[in-house]
Amino acid sequence: MPIALHGGHVRTLAKACTTIAAGALLVTAPATATASAQATTAPSSVKTSVKAYVQRCTDLGNGTLCIDVNGRVGAQGVIGVGYWKRAGDSVHVRLGWQNTTGGGANFSRNVHGPLVPGTDTGTETWRTYLAAGCVYPLIEVVGQGTLKGKEVCVPA
Repeated sequence: MPIALHGGHVRTLAKACTTIAAGALLVTAPATATASAQATTAPSSVKTSVKAYVQRCTDLGNGTLCIDVNGRVGAQGVIGVGYWKRAGDSVHVRLGWQNTTGGGANFSRNVHGPLVPGTDTGTETWRTYLAAGCVYPLIEVVGQGTLKGKEVCVPA
């Protein structure tokens, strides 16, 4: 089932799916496969800019938690996190992310809810410097604890 992401990207929910985009090229592959995109060489009179985009979703049982990174290591970029609820009791949640190489969790101030099956948080976004390494999504279920999703690595 396709769902919209920030920036107009559309994704089909699947267990552990990684998406990479460069320019107008969009490649989706299972997380166990390698997906890559290369920019073609343009004449020197044409200025080119290739942005990288990666995304990974985690099935948490009652819903799907996704993270996406738009940008490259060593530059400003955008990290987005969203949750799509499919089953279970009504909950209130906060979204966040964390870098696997250290540092604290980055949580949104927004509390979403009550979320019931068939609803979602939309995508929370953070403009941030993208360091080398990987990031993973976090979802704090108010009164129940915090869960983390599978990591995605920042494009080099």
